[in-house]
Amino acid sequence: MSTAGKVLVVLVMLASLVWMLLTAGVTQLNRNGNQALIVLTEKVAKLQGDVKNTQDEIVRVKNQTNVLQEQMDRELAVINARQNDVQRLASNISERLSSVRYELATVQQTVQNAEQGRTERAAEVVADQKALDAARDEVKSLKATDEQLRARLASLRAEFKKTLNSSVNILHQTLK
Repeated sequence: MSTAGKVLVVLVMLASLVWMLLTAGVTQLNRNGNQALIVLTEKVAKLQGDVKNTQDEIVRVKNQTNVLQEQMDRELAVINARQNDVQRLASNISERLSSVRYELATVQQTVQNAEQGRTERAAEVVADQKALDAARDEVKSLKATDEQLRARLASLRAEFKKTLNSSVNILHQTLK
């Protein structure tokens, strides 16, 4: 065998050996790759299950959020309605308070006017009583004067009658 044949045989042997090593390495890689692929496939399946569970959880949380939001909206509507009722009541109370204050001021003014009228009437009663007392005193005085004048009138009448009778007697005597 020639040197070239020997080199070729050695090269083929080396190539076969390298080929076997490479084949063994590839086989090992395939085994490791298959195991890794199986592990990765299991992980992917697990992750897909986790994704599905997470999506279900997200849907459940969204539903709960929607329910909670609707409940909060209803409660907010009730609170707003109650607040409007309270504001309406406050407005009514304020109006009533203003009305009562106005009526109170009117009543106080009426009471003040009545007090003033009562004071004036009391002063008028005192003045009328003084005037009545003065009039009674004047009547008493006039009665006393009237009695004196009547007594004087009676005495003058008696004197007049006496004088008249005496004049008539004198006249009758003169005529006789």
